[in-house]
Formats: sequence, C-alpha cells, structure tokens
Amino acid sequence: MLVLSRRADESIVIQPADGVDGSLTLAQLFANGPIQITLLGGTGKRIKMGIDAPEQLAIRRKDVE
Repeated sequence: MLVLSRRADESIVIQPADGVDGSLTLAQLFANGPIQITLLGGTGKRIKMGIDAPEQLAIRRKDVE
C-alpha cells in the first residue's frame, strides 16, 4: 500500500508504470485486481490516503511527475 498525504486542490496521477506496454487493454492492466483507495484520516487541511493498485500501474503525486 502506498500512503500519501494531499491537501485540497492537490492531485495524484495513476498511469501505466514505466516499462509497461502502453498498448495493454484496461482488462489487462486490471487483471490482478482493482485500485483500492482507503482514507486513513486527516488533520487540518491534509488527508492521508492509502492506495493499493496492480503493479502495472504507477501512482504519483501530480506535482512530482
């Protein structure tokens, strides 16, 4: 599980991981299961979330692309 903290108006990007064939279908990308996002709590203007996703997908903070 990847754990990230985000503030209002901050984003995450979910895309095929580096080295993954860009021509894979959605069914192939999600063959090992769906993306699951769990809200773990928050303080003030931040929220902490845990993200489980198939290894074919990369999850990054939008500001770090």
